[in-house]
Amino acid sequence: MAPLPIRDRAGNTLVAFRVVTDVELERLDDQVAVPAAVVVVEHAGGVLMMFDSWRKQWELPGGAREPGETSRQAAVRELREETGIHGVEPEGVAVAEFDLTNPDRHELLAIYRVRLQAVPRLLVNDEALGFLWWPPPNPVGEDMNPLDAEIARRVIRGVVLRQQV
Repeated sequence: MAPLPIRDRAGNTLVAFRVVTDVELERLDDQVAVPAAVVVVEHAGGVLMMFDSWRKQWELPGGAREPGETSRQAAVRELREETGIHGVEPEGVAVAEFDLTNPDRHELLAIYRVRLQAVPRLLVNDEALGFLWWPPPNPVGEDMNPLDAEIARRVIRGVVLRQQV
């Protein structure tokens, strides 16, 4: 894992990461407007990354909440829209804190996890031009979002550590 803070090529900065329980994440979502969510989808030692058509990089599926939506609902909807994966129940596992650019703002991100037993049928679409199963111990390439890669690594490690306690 990389020491925080870390930046991406656009200047966005991951400043903090905290492992939480599903209940803690729901409680936070009730208290503070957590504007976005991502899903770390695991299968056979890999994490699902999608190639974002707008940012031209590999990143985790996820996105902004719509009005009236919880973070969990946003995670489920974004996962379905961006990958075609549906019928899964993501587990809330972490919260990340960012300093973002364009526009400048400080923001929280709800992080969910789904562990799949079989490779799903993934649907290329106007948001996701392709998919890969990235092994978190591998290096991060220039075309991968380093913040999302770090989130995936921390989720995998945090969940493992939590299960050992």
